[in-house]
Amino acid sequence: MNIDNVLTMKTSKDLVAAMQAASSRKLSHDEVIAQRVSFVFGSIDAKNGVTKDRVRQVILSQSGATESVGS
Repeated sequence: MNIDNVLTMKTSKDLVAAMQAASSRKLSHDEVIAQRVSFVFGSIDAKNGVTKDRVRQVILSQSGATESVGS
């Protein structure tokens, strides 16, 4: 990629507005749990056989949740 092309790139104003709106919205409990599950599952070696559901169960048990959160 040519350096001149990089220097003249502009971010869409619509994208910036959407990112600002998203950054000011508070995440729900379910969204936070889903992010934690995704992070942990993505960090685990695929060869270990741990499922995403098992990761979710462990995270929920550690957070004191008494019922399952949607996938």
